[in-house]
Amino acid sequence: MQAVVLAAGEGTRLRPLTEDKPKGLVEVDEKPIITHCLDRLVELGASEFVIVVGYLKEKIIDHYGDEYRGVPITYAHQREQKGLAHALLCVEEHIDDD
Repeated sequence: MQAVVLAAGEGTRLRPLTEDKPKGLVEVDEKPIITHCLDRLVELGASEFVIVVGYLKEKIIDHYGDEYRGVPITYAHQREQKGLAHALLCVEEHIDDD
């Protein structure tokens, strides 16, 4: 199962926590928010992650690299912040099925 994680937003409502990192890397219970998502998706049987990145994308890419817990990661760049539906369109070329 491919799993899409939307992590491109700036997190302006979380300022000042997101002034120097994307909201997905803000820690909750001592782990980045994205890590909580990825852990659950691994438990559900994800075989590939497609993570949509945008704001400070290099920090997410540097943090997670090419795989997480043995599950490969593909990154899709949302160049303009145009909402969730637009973010999903950014992964269309990477998704093999529904």
